[in-house]
Amino acid sequence: MNTSTTTSPRGPAAPGHGPAEGASPRLPRLSLAACLAGVALMVTAAAGAWLATPRLQALHGAPSLDATVPKAFGDWRALQDSVAQVDVSQGVETVQEQPYDQTVMRTYVNSRGDQIMLALAWGERQRQDVKVHRPEVCYPAQGYFVRRIGDGGPVSTAGRAEPVPTTQLLTEARGGGYEAVRYWIRIGTQYGGDGMAARWYILNEGFQGRIPDGMLVRASQRLTSAEGAAQSQALMAGFLSELVAAVPAGTRTMLVR
Repeated sequence: MNTSTTTSPRGPAAPGHGPAEGASPRLPRLSLAACLAGVALMVTAAAGAWLATPRLQALHGAPSLDATVPKAFGDWRALQDSVAQVDVSQGVETVQEQPYDQTVMRTYVNSRGDQIMLALAWGERQRQDVKVHRPEVCYPAQGYFVRRIGDGGPVSTAGRAEPVPTTQLLTEARGGGYEAVRYWIRIGTQYGGDGMAARWYILNEGFQGRIPDGMLVRASQRLTSAEGAAQSQALMAGFLSELVAAVPAGTRTMLVR
């Protein structure tokens, strides 16, 4: 005798035991307090992002370097036809990579016939990838060998309590002859340091919501032999000190700060 078993179809779920089969799940309802907390969180995040965005902290309406730096001061006078000198850039940058908004290239002469070449380059925005170029990079890029580089000793200047730290170079041209160089680079309120120090300073300024400006002040003198380098460095230190003092106090912060 065969016995068959009949399976009854599943009945509807008992109330309180979940949705019926095939029904769409319902999204949980948020309370008014939770909605308000979410909106407040989004507003706070947006405000934090706005505050963290670096903003320009350079000189507002920066004056013309050419106009503010005198063509005559003390015993020095600018020549009408300046001597061609090493450019302040590496010579390979695109327009977007140029770190400078203003440049001044002049040659000054004193009553003894000494000539000093002056190069000033100011950039309104210094960034990690675009910042003031160091002369020890620019000179080799334009055909010079760096024979010596070191601390040039601080230069006392008007408008700044502490002397400005400088770097000195002795370079040799491929075609012969030497050039002594003395310079400082100011990025924001920072001086000296290597390229990594400048990057770190720019990064920290960015965390404070600031984009610093940058300034290169470079003096150089052509020499027939390397033996005249020490005397040249002393002459350029005095020249730079007099130069800064001759710049009007209201615009001197472009050179020193």
